[in-house]
Amino acid sequence: MKLINKRNFIHIVCMSFTLIVCGKLLIEKMAGFTDRHYTENIFTCLFFSVMITAVLALHNHLQRFPLIPVLIGQYVFIIGLVAGFVKLVDLMAGTSTNSLWQMLLSVTVPYVVSAAVYYIAFFRHIKKANSIISQLRE
Repeated sequence: MKLINKRNFIHIVCMSFTLIVCGKLLIEKMAGFTDRHYTENIFTCLFFSVMITAVLALHNHLQRFPLIPVLIGQYVFIIGLVAGFVKLVDLMAGTSTNSLWQMLLSVTVPYVVSAAVYYIAFFRHIKKANSIISQLRE
């Protein structure tokens, strides 16, 4: 995964959205589940793909802070957005009793995978840059 910047933001959103939707479709196919709210769920996946990518892109502004608090803060922010979204939808259309739990799970899994891949790539770029700098100093 590339480091997120202004030029590749849409590319990364599209890539993560495609992976999330393909995973959703595979799980539904294996479970034999037919989604009555297919269109709404696809747009919700797109919305959260944009939000997760935007939150992960904030790493440039958060580099002066330790990694673990940044990861926790980013996750709490995403969970706050999810809870607000579920409450808003519940006010407008009504949701099931466990909809908040389902949405938290549906967002947590892609976020954890995305954050892990992104920060591993981020630290590889830093390690590569450090080795280039040390070679130049020699």
